[in-house]
Amino acid sequence: MFNCVTLVGRLVRDGELGHLPDQHRTPRLRFTLAVDREYEVDGEIPTDFWPAEVVGDYGVRLAPHLSKGRLVLVSGAAHINTAKDGDGGYRVLPHVAVRSLRFLEKGREWAEQPSGRAGPV
Repeated sequence: MFNCVTLVGRLVRDGELGHLPDQHRTPRLRFTLAVDREYEVDGEIPTDFWPAEVVGDYGVRLAPHLSKGRLVLVSGAAHINTAKDGDGGYRVLPHVAVRSLRFLEKGREWAEQPSGRAGPV
């Protein structure tokens, strides 16, 4: 089996760093990516909003750089969870489990550095 997703889009809001509900308090970074479709509907380009998460120390290193509006490329796997709703039915909750992330534009914090270059993230 092969599960690979690659998306390019903008962050809807700043990334939120938290922890998995496990005994080890594993770090988890969550964010939502707005990705435009490749066609128009009634003169408008539809946008999909993909929830994404990075589990582990990689997310801790990324968190300070994930600010609203940043253009990024994410690569990972598509996961679908289900949750029971109040009516006894189930909701489908898709998200991307991010394995790697690339910044496609320089952020404001990079522009403020004297060298104009940022270290590895």
